[in-house]
Amino acid sequence: MDHYSRHLQFDALVERLRQAYPGGADARQLAPVDQLHTGGIQASLQLCQRLARLAPTRVLDIGSGAGGLMRLLQALPGCQVTGLDLSHGLNRLNRALAALHRTAGHPALVTGDARTLPFAAATFDTLVMQHSLLNMPDTGAVLLECHRVLANGGHLMLHELVQGPSDAPLHYPVPWADSASGSHLLDTPALALRLQQAGFESLEVTDLSAQALSWRSRQQAKERDPKRRTAAPVSPGLILGTDFHVRADNLLCNLAEGRVGVVEWLLRKPAG
Repeated sequence: MDHYSRHLQFDALVERLRQAYPGGADARQLAPVDQLHTGGIQASLQLCQRLARLAPTRVLDIGSGAGGLMRLLQALPGCQVTGLDLSHGLNRLNRALAALHRTAGHPALVTGDARTLPFAAATFDTLVMQHSLLNMPDTGAVLLECHRVLANGGHLMLHELVQGPSDAPLHYPVPWADSASGSHLLDTPALALRLQQAGFESLEVTDLSAQALSWRSRQQAKERDPKRRTAAPVSPGLILGTDFHVRADNLLCNLAEGRVGVVEWLLRKPAG
């Protein structure tokens, strides 16, 4: 899948960050290009706080992208994180951003397909997917693989976009897809059924749609402020393309009109 690598301006992005932060960048300075999901870095920090209660030690981030969530998870005590992404370009960017980060070590990355995870059974005690399922056409196969590589009693945490309550089609393009053919959203009941069929037990579901709408509205205001726009050395457009503002505006409309929603979902693979 080339959606995320087709517009990636790798050299320009990395060079701008090097010039802007010669002493190394922190998580918030990298966030415009490594937290490309609704809610931004605050949503990732919230997710990490909830995961910290589970004391994870062997974590797989499926659809790790540019690595923003990985770097936050690596800061949890005793947490070893592996990232998997289908895009070689994003894995390359993940490594480059880790090298620019002040404290992040060399990331453990695999280029691979979530439908056939290249890991032995019960390898991980925690799996994380953040805005990943929306690009995966075979959700059932992915979730069965998640169940296989997760240890008994282990947890799966989802932070995902879902179809909203409106039956109206989405406005395209959006950050994750140019058209409906590249978007694979399920509504919450359909996703719940897939998760149950894969063998997962639901522990907690949080609807973050209103929070995501508020965040996207604030982001739009920032992006349209000339002073803030010129002050930032990098923007999501260096990954998602020069029409990023159109994609972002469509995301805001889709959220406001109930065409998409956002959920955070904690699940468990039953022990034994």
